[in-house]
Amino acid sequence: MGKEWFYLRASYHINEKQQEQSIARQKTVLERSGYILTDDNTFIETSKSDENLLFEKMLTLLNENDWVIFSETSRLSQSYISGMDMLDNLLLAKKVNVRFVSNGIDLIANEQINPYTWYTISQTLLSDELQRRIISYNTVNALEAKRRQGIILGRPRTIDNNTRNMVISMHNDGKRGYKIAEELNISPATVSNILTEYKKSKS
Repeated sequence: MGKEWFYLRASYHINEKQQEQSIARQKTVLERSGYILTDDNTFIETSKSDENLLFEKMLTLLNENDWVIFSETSRLSQSYISGMDMLDNLLLAKKVNVRFVSNGIDLIANEQINPYTWYTISQTLLSDELQRRIISYNTVNALEAKRRQGIILGRPRTIDNNTRNMVISMHNDGKRGYKIAEELNISPATVSNILTEYKKSKS
């Protein structure tokens, strides 16, 4: 049996803590199956820029009949096309074997993939890609809906003392909150927060 290599991947679209949890879970799956992961035999992908660089680096180290091992099919790639290209590179170009531990799938170098196995891998990759597209689509639509409602998006601006004093002064002059927000180009919620703090300080 050739040398064993391990490829771990976390989604690019989750935060750093979630990525760490995903990688830790993959390591646990592999280690519980009796594999020993080291810095020399393990590649961990956590960003879009990693994908080609790490994969290309791994390809240069592979020898015929080595094994490239994934915790599961969903960790192969971010997209269907990329994932199938990676399998072609591994199985046909480099003539190495591929294993998906959780799925119980072994792909042997230079052997035609069983059509049912091919279907399983294809469906997993397509399902992952569909999920990412749904999230992206829903996020864009939600942001657009907030813009139409006049909600200011992005990181809240820091309100300086001069603006805070102007809000209080305009309020004392009898102006309504929405007019103050409009004239000072700040959100109504910010005006409300400033006035709430001001009233608390007066009580």
